[in-house]
Amino acid sequence: RILYATYDVTRLLQKGKNAIGVMLGQGWYKSLALMFELYIEDASGNVTEIHSDTSWQTARGPVLEDSIYHGETYDARLELPGWDRPDFAAPTSWHQASAAEAPTGVLSSQMMPAIQVIETIIPLTMTNPAPGVYVFDLGQNISGWAQLRVSGPAGTDIRLRFSELLYDNGLINQENLRSARAEDHYILRGDGTTEVWEPRFTYHGFRYIEVTGFPGTPRLDSVRGRVVHTAVSPTGNFSASTQILNDIQHLILWGQKTNLHSIPTDCCQRDERMGWMGDAQVTAEEAMMNYDMAAFYTNFLRNIRDEQAADGSITDTVPHLWGQRPADPAWGTAYPLITWYMYQNYGDRRLIEDYYDSLKKYVEFLRGKAENGLLKYSYYGDWVAIEKCPGSLVSTFYYYYDTKVLADMARLIDKTSDAQAYDKLAGDIKVAFNREFFDQKTRHYGPTQTANALPLFIGLATDKERGPAWSELFNDLVYEHDSHLTTGIIGTKYILDVLTSTGNSDLAYDILTKTDFPSYGYMLKNGATTLWEIWQQREGPSMNSHNHPMFGSIGAWFYRVLAGINIAPDSVAYKKLVIKPQMVRDLTHASGSLSTINGEVGCAWSKGDRHVKLEAVIPVGSEALIYIPVFKLRNLQLTESGTVVFADNQFKTSLPGIKSIEAKGGNLIIRVGSGRYAFKLTGE
Repeated sequence: RILYATYDVTRLLQKGKNAIGVMLGQGWYKSLALMFELYIEDASGNVTEIHSDTSWQTARGPVLEDSIYHGETYDARLELPGWDRPDFAAPTSWHQASAAEAPTGVLSSQMMPAIQVIETIIPLTMTNPAPGVYVFDLGQNISGWAQLRVSGPAGTDIRLRFSELLYDNGLINQENLRSARAEDHYILRGDGTTEVWEPRFTYHGFRYIEVTGFPGTPRLDSVRGRVVHTAVSPTGNFSASTQILNDIQHLILWGQKTNLHSIPTDCCQRDERMGWMGDAQVTAEEAMMNYDMAAFYTNFLRNIRDEQAADGSITDTVPHLWGQRPADPAWGTAYPLITWYMYQNYGDRRLIEDYYDSLKKYVEFLRGKAENGLLKYSYYGDWVAIEKCPGSLVSTFYYYYDTKVLADMARLIDKTSDAQAYDKLAGDIKVAFNREFFDQKTRHYGPTQTANALPLFIGLATDKERGPAWSELFNDLVYEHDSHLTTGIIGTKYILDVLTSTGNSDLAYDILTKTDFPSYGYMLKNGATTLWEIWQQREGPSMNSHNHPMFGSIGAWFYRVLAGINIAPDSVAYKKLVIKPQMVRDLTHASGSLSTINGEVGCAWSKGDRHVKLEAVIPVGSEALIYIPVFKLRNLQLTESGTVVFADNQFKTSLPGIKSIEAKGGNLIIRVGSGRYAFKLTGE
């Protein structure tokens, strides 16, 4: 599939002569080529069309070399002022453009936002660790490039190199970039002015910029970091009284957005930057809370379908450059799960209708690979786990999950017989899963956290297995590992939800506030500003990206559990809400807000001596159940904006929007319609 971008250029047109100028870079796949169409409609409705063809003139420009991975070399002495203006007289070195073979594939409009410069960062510090070598620290790991400001003699070659890490001597450490050079060159024009330059056809992942060849001594703002990624709009905000949670949220946000480059990439710095499906599926729910991902993931789902083979198989990466076909089931699950998450968050049933047949082909492919209800093939499984879970358990977990989701999709679009068939298949997988993986002697699914968390999360564990599996998981977390995770990206995605569902959000909080290895706090304590690829701190040439968003899946738990914002089980797109924050341990306040397709949703709470405050925002046309924990308070009184609405264990005053209040299960449960509410619960 070939994407084209559309621009409104009305404001650029002028009376009389106009010119079209285009600079081309190498891009990902093909050599230099252009497909261009311009449509001009005058006041009378007449349309003039202009197309790129062999009458256009072309020449070598100042970009001498460009590569996504290796960088860009730009010789400003080769600039031709006015080359893209109507009165430019092309020298004899220019020649007619050659016709190129049209790209294969479907020509489609680019539906998602463009990749743009989103932010500019002035470095925090500049050091001079060696003669002629200057290292700038942005204080933040980013994706993008550096903007250079310099004046000096013509022909001066300034080299900019990029890294996430430093050696102890202050020089940059590029070992973890593998074969990516991450190096830009700017050759000065030398006309006596301050020359401002930034590349066009590359990007890097970096915190540090090394500059050599600079004429004289640079200033702190001689280079600036340009943050570049697909321009998705932020939609979520989360904050809490415990600072480490805010710091983890910072890691998640920066790791997520700097790995959105038309596709969800695994990393943005080394010689990879691929659309690994496992990374994409574990972070998708978090991403949809923090950013407007509707158009982005719609494009990605289309890309996945394009890669699907006739037998229904899909690939580990999309577009498929690395990895396997068929995909590891924990990677291929991105297709059904992201489709389902999209429906849950945005409520677009047409997406299910459009992709159902293709998703059914994928599940049928999995059925064909299964042996007695089990999927035994696995390449990655619970990737980068400290204690590895059997890959076949992870694969079969996703076989069950995908089948359940497909059954729900079939029900949604009135394919009743399919729904019944896939419900039965899911039931058969469940029986096979427990027969194979639940050890009747040890009374658990395995000696790892992930092995027990997965069946507890999805309901694979029956009543008979649930208790023993939970006991094993709890003992592993608390007594064997002192409230530390040993999970990889798969187990981490689900384990906090398992703890919450069993009434152990306090334990989840303990895990997240640890600062020794392995933990998110350990990353922070060791200088992380984006999430690492692995729990360990490594800085050599091995697999150790310092900007890998895949452990950011826990961000969804922040919103759902600590801020308490949940879509009701019988709803989508936040039409019905359950506001149920977990006011755990020493956390004294937390807040979250989401810009949803139906409007703003928010919850902010605080707790103090004998009181709890909760403010909620429910969008127009939505309704919510709000849960306020009563702790050990007695003689409860609840006010809304100062008016008593509950006292003496009964609903006292009916205010607009408040439909009912009851005390149940250690909570006051308030049913409300749309509006803004400020509740205060007091007691003795």
